[in-house]
Amino acid sequence: MKTIYFDKDIPRILATKAAARCMKPLLYTGLNAVKYARNLPDPPLPADDWVRVENIVCGLCGTDMSFFQATTGTDSAFEPIPGSRRTYLGHENVGIVVETGSAVTDLKVGDRVTIRAYMAGCDTKGITPRCPYCEAGDYNFCLNYGAPSPYDLPVTGAGWGDRFIYPARGLAKVYDELTDEQAVMVEPACVSIHSVLCAPPEPGEKVLVMGCGTIGLGVVQALKVVQPECEVWILERVPSKQAFAQRLGADHVLSGDLYEATSKLSGGSPVYRGMGGNAYFFGGFDRIYDCIGGNWSNHTAVRLLRARGTLVKIGHHMRSITFDESPIWWQELKLVGVDAHGMETWQGRRLYTFDLAQEWIRDGVYSVDGFVTHHFPLDEYKQALKLALENPPDVIKIVLDCK
Repeated sequence: MKTIYFDKDIPRILATKAAARCMKPLLYTGLNAVKYARNLPDPPLPADDWVRVENIVCGLCGTDMSFFQATTGTDSAFEPIPGSRRTYLGHENVGIVVETGSAVTDLKVGDRVTIRAYMAGCDTKGITPRCPYCEAGDYNFCLNYGAPSPYDLPVTGAGWGDRFIYPARGLAKVYDELTDEQAVMVEPACVSIHSVLCAPPEPGEKVLVMGCGTIGLGVVQALKVVQPECEVWILERVPSKQAFAQRLGADHVLSGDLYEATSKLSGGSPVYRGMGGNAYFFGGFDRIYDCIGGNWSNHTAVRLLRARGTLVKIGHHMRSITFDESPIWWQELKLVGVDAHGMETWQGRRLYTFDLAQEWIRDGVYSVDGFVTHHFPLDEYKQALKLALENPPDVIKIVLDCK
């Protein structure tokens, strides 16, 4: 069994943080807190409702990059929560079930699956009975995030490996009509779709999508599915991604001075300027979907919203940030957090985001064509991460081939 994991070793984590700040080449050496175990024995299934999965492909996402750079801060809400010594990387996977426990009824050997519940909780640790959130399908709000598993878990693995074991209820079956290349995009598509359904726009609203990586491009597309009559601007510096977003439904590219441009398009006030380049105006977008995260994007987003506008927070870096909160109370802004995916209400139905995303991809409502731009063998994961961190213009989604 092969698996790539984050080792909760404090000295190594501190060294990784230091390397990420001032000596990036050291990230790709043995000091990194992310490790690759290549020759582990296959563990037995710890309970009769678990399965063994053989991975085909797995995507690389921002969470994996955060672990590789050890970005989580000691002042983050994640820090005080008890956790396991190892966090296994990779959750945008496609794999084949190769073994099932005797109590598994909804999956069989040969089924393709993808990880649905990834964050620690009832559906990843095998905790029974499930907490109310997990029972309702909103697994990311699990009340047992910090609770231990009832089993003495072996090395379980996840998407960045050749095989892993998992509770069956934490997986989603991949639709037969989807190719592997489409299926590896289901999880990121779920994030984009869930983000829009958490705070859908109204007809005629002026909407800004900040950042057109994988998630932002998906948000653009989901906005036009959910509310075709909204007007979508994008904030993105790379011309090829601007063009891709426009093919997916974006109406405009926000360019030039962001404050002047936003005031003009929204019929706002003059832009007032103070010390040190400080700027503010009255008016702005009805709704902003921030797919970047961090100090600058938060500071900027709350200043580009109209009074009682809505900021949908998608991008994050697993650490606390600093920004001017004055516009939030001054303009009575609404902040909506987005935690990946869960359950959705769509056209009178209640279903997992994973089913809705697969339906949309299968039926041609939501396209993932052109999102996967690079493939790397599993053994070359460091080269894949290096490319992701360098982020040249032609990169959208990087995928590891696990077989």
